[in-house]
Amino acid sequence: MLFVACYALLDYAYFKIPVDLFANVIYFHGVVAVCADLVNWLAPLEQVWPKQNHLLSAKADLEIVRGCDGAGALFLVMSAVLAFPSGLKRKALGLLLGIGLIYGINLLRICVLYFVIAYQPGWFQLIHTYVAPTLMVVLGCFYFAWWAFGSTRQSHEPA
Repeated sequence: MLFVACYALLDYAYFKIPVDLFANVIYFHGVVAVCADLVNWLAPLEQVWPKQNHLLSAKADLEIVRGCDGAGALFLVMSAVLAFPSGLKRKALGLLLGIGLIYGINLLRICVLYFVIAYQPGWFQLIHTYVAPTLMVVLGCFYFAWWAFGSTRQSHEPA
């Protein structure tokens, strides 16, 4: 019940954030500008530039909108860590690492989606809708399992 309550509260708060704040501040500074720098570092000829919540180039216009920002996977990881019976320090570390992991995976996902839409637009729907979100949730689950396993005390003495 605690897991569901945490997820519901995070989701509720997420949808209370104004759209303009997302597009002009959060997505621009936290996602789009970073991804533009990453794409330009990996492939300088792409000449990608950030504009509000868009990654733009001569080949593509990738728009980042609410729901396509990794928030669902992030809320799953955060809720799982918060609901797990562990100490406060361990939970804080779990949240910090989990948020960093999901943020990093999401940046990578957006960079990949840029290249997909620029060079293989027919694959975009499949990767954007099914492959990438599933991969993010699976990696979040693996992270939680790793973190939770490290949070439990050994119930037996080593041999």
